[in-house]
Amino acid sequence: MINKILNNLKLGFFNLIVKVYKKIKFRIIFDKNLILPVDKIKNKKINYKFYSKEILVRNILLKENNKNKLNFIDLGGRDGETYFLKFYKNFKVNKNFEKDKEIFNKHYNYYFNDLKPQESKNYVMGDICSEYFLKNKEKFINFFDVVYSNEVFEHLKKPWIASFNINKLLKVNGICVTICPFSQRYHESPSDFFRYTHQGLKSLFENEMEIEIIACGYDIDGRRNDWNGSGLINDYVPEDNFGAWRENWYTILIFKKIKSLN
Repeated sequence: MINKILNNLKLGFFNLIVKVYKKIKFRIIFDKNLILPVDKIKNKKINYKFYSKEILVRNILLKENNKNKLNFIDLGGRDGETYFLKFYKNFKVNKNFEKDKEIFNKHYNYYFNDLKPQESKNYVMGDICSEYFLKNKEKFINFFDVVYSNEVFEHLKKPWIASFNINKLLKVNGICVTICPFSQRYHESPSDFFRYTHQGLKSLFENEMEIEIIACGYDIDGRRNDWNGSGLINDYVPEDNFGAWRENWYTILIFKKIKSLN
């Protein structure tokens, strides 16, 4: 009798789970993969910070209140559509985009850079990690108040040369904003070479400039995003019970240039 009651309870519980699943479409996963032996956590203090990269950048850029407009260059800026203002955070659309863009345009002269020819007076064509990037671009040396790049440095074959060129472009007391992956799936655009820790990224620029750190750390807002690629740029990730790529971290470095070392 007791066994019959227990079996009915188990069946009822199972049926309830099935009904709830059909209603809200969730899944339960039991991870039976290898669990590595680790010691008990003894210290949770870290020497870097976590940020929401889009919110951080807007707070820094849009609070500028100079009498004169500042010169801003967006490295890897594609078609110059100020994509960095279009998202609130973690790929959520910025509902204040038009207002933010209006404020941005009030404070900055916007220039953008990429590899392919484009017709725009504010377009600076060239490979930022080329030794010849500044050839015939002398007017842009010590010209920019802000040098910005987002998801560019992982694609640079020689990022140490990029940091050299950025030093030349950036004025003393100018701001450099660099955002790139610490952990992200492989994706070619047109190639994919590096991932960066916060210290690794900082060391690239410290070789060229004396800098004052404004922000240095990571954005993990999208850490658990199930992010697979289209497969068109060698970016497909084999899927398992947890989906595709599930560990998305961005490295953030924002600093003020104090003086050039080279």
